[in-house]
Amino acid sequence: MKAQMMKLPLIATILTMMSSMGFSAELNEQTPNFKGIQVVPVEASPDPDHVETKILYPRQDELKTSNRVKGQIKLQGYAIGVDTEQPRRKEIWDDPEGQSLHIFIDNQPYFSVNEALIDALDDIQDYFDQTADFEIPFKLQPGMHVIRTFPVRSYNESVKSDKAFAASIFYYQEKKNNPQVDLSQPYLTYNEPQGEYDYGRKDMQPILLDFYLTNCQLSRDGYKVRLTIDNDNVRILTSWQPYYIYGMKKGMHRIRLELLDPRNNRVPGLFNDITRTIVIK
Repeated sequence: MKAQMMKLPLIATILTMMSSMGFSAELNEQTPNFKGIQVVPVEASPDPDHVETKILYPRQDELKTSNRVKGQIKLQGYAIGVDTEQPRRKEIWDDPEGQSLHIFIDNQPYFSVNEALIDALDDIQDYFDQTADFEIPFKLQPGMHVIRTFPVRSYNESVKSDKAFAASIFYYQEKKNNPQVDLSQPYLTYNEPQGEYDYGRKDMQPILLDFYLTNCQLSRDGYKVRLTIDNDNVRILTSWQPYYIYGMKKGMHRIRLELLDPRNNRVPGLFNDITRTIVIK
């Protein structure tokens, strides 16, 4: 025990020295985790062609006054309510209700919509245009609100093609702006993990980590995402892609994502420091 405790200050010294030399991003992704949690990058699922998401309602800058706020999203080139035929659906949790739209209101966890009216079909009778209606499932505070949305596979990985993401601002009860919201600046949308996972005996099945980036790109010398698991397991992510989290035991876990600028400072903004609590049964 004494010999093991002597190793920790030495490792901390090496980490500090290498961080000051500019190796922090690569080191944090590859350093062993003493608590057994591993974060492994995986290739993104192939993005379908010509996917476009549009928020029809609420309209940009619209003032809503009714207690029940409803909306409508048009999705082109992507079917919801069907399974994603990719090998990944057998590797991680797969939603039996199929592909869906994830809808985010402000910093609330997403809710899903997997039913839509078919507006048009393409030449091979596959889904082409769909319109999805939704109702915001919680009470809004007066003032500015932001809708963000994108389609996901049945295993909840986001579609990351150029026009798949949509965001807009609306107001509830009064037109009062939020100074922390600027959709022209870099921001992060936390997608997965979320909620509860009941794997039974599948202790080795990984948990999907997924997020969406807007107005920036990740690189070792540019913007980065800092991932913190349970307050003390930290990784610096320098590539925008899905990740698998291994080694999370049953119980509650806290997942935190922070968007960092090229100087490793947290980017200001309402969406750039998000923590979610998940439960593994």
